[in-house]
Amino acid sequence: MRSDGCRVLTAILLSIGLALTSSRAWAHQPFFEETDTSPDRPWPISDPSVSTAVYATLESATDVDVFTFEGMRDQTVYLSLVIPQIPGQENFVRAMALIGPGLSGDGTVLPAAVRICGEGVEMIPPPEGPPSTFFELFTRTSYWERQKRSVTLPADGSYRVVVWHPQGEVGRYVFVIGQKERLGGDPAFMAKLRPYWTPVGRPPSGLTLEIMLFWAVLGFCSGSLPFSVWLGRLVARADIRRYADGNPGAANAWRAGGWRAGLPALLLDYLKGAAPVALARFGAGIDGWPLVPIALAPVLGHAFSPFLRFRGGKALAVTFGIWSGLTLWTGPTVLGLALTLAVALNRTDGWSALFGLFALGAYLLFSRASPTLLAVWLGNLAVVLWKQRHDLRTPPRPRSWLRKLLGRRELR
Repeated sequence: MRSDGCRVLTAILLSIGLALTSSRAWAHQPFFEETDTSPDRPWPISDPSVSTAVYATLESATDVDVFTFEGMRDQTVYLSLVIPQIPGQENFVRAMALIGPGLSGDGTVLPAAVRICGEGVEMIPPPEGPPSTFFELFTRTSYWERQKRSVTLPADGSYRVVVWHPQGEVGRYVFVIGQKERLGGDPAFMAKLRPYWTPVGRPPSGLTLEIMLFWAVLGFCSGSLPFSVWLGRLVARADIRRYADGNPGAANAWRAGGWRAGLPALLLDYLKGAAPVALARFGAGIDGWPLVPIALAPVLGHAFSPFLRFRGGKALAVTFGIWSGLTLWTGPTVLGLALTLAVALNRTDGWSALFGLFALGAYLLFSRASPTLLAVWLGNLAVVLWKQRHDLRTPPRPRSWLRKLLGRRELR
């Protein structure tokens, strides 16, 4: 970036992403059973001490889900099953058993598909009486608590947790293991939760073209609002497009009016991307390919604002916003960390923005994000490349401290 003000903006954008990590919604690392687990294809738990929640489904009368982990002698492992309060699941109680070395067999009859090779079996039954309930405020979902137990492992080795229904009933459940809170899980968790919250066998409600267009138009209109220009006129009595590179964005609002114009401009540019996307995804439950135009609409609105004769900003703050709406804290945090590193090393805005987006793309690939998120990323990248095309015509310019560190003379 070309000024200290720009570096302040980057730090604030990063802080917004990091602040979201304090939410209690992330007490577990959430995952979804998108490929059916079985005795032959168990779900591996990398660390049984870290709180992990697998949103799973018993899809047929013979379905048996298996989760595996490596344990050590005298290690205490917390195991739990909770039932989403979906209509028809009021009396859905699954069986859960722990299999592993050193466990004393208690006569549990396991499904025929589960093989025992010199291991012991410990049944974890549900408590007597009606189950307790709890409400998750962040996701606004309710659950019945069924089985839960802290088990002290008797020996080192591989352990399996088996979940099934003795009478062959189908339904959804959440398997929870571990109690140590750590960030992570499926970055698209919130988007996948709404389709999951339906009875087994019932498809989620469809999305009409009119609904998709409504959210896309709403997002474009939201993104097109030139808050930075308006605040520059209101606070600094200046046209921010006359400053520096002429970009009608939060950085020039900061240059023109200091933090009084720059900070609210930054937050409003962020929110005009985050709000419509989050409302569409988490409020209306829109997921899949229809989400692509909805998520890109605020970026396009900002970059080609009709209020500015289609000469909008470079769409960096609104990019943070849409990725908050899509992935909550994960996308903005990765983008912010990469952008901060790029700004520390390089003086050219365009290359810093490009580095941040490529880091986000690498994270999406590494985390095996859905094709929907990858499509949004490609569209976002295309818009930013176009808006930064003038900066990208010149090679990156290292910071002076980096040139000194490398023993090079200052580049001009």
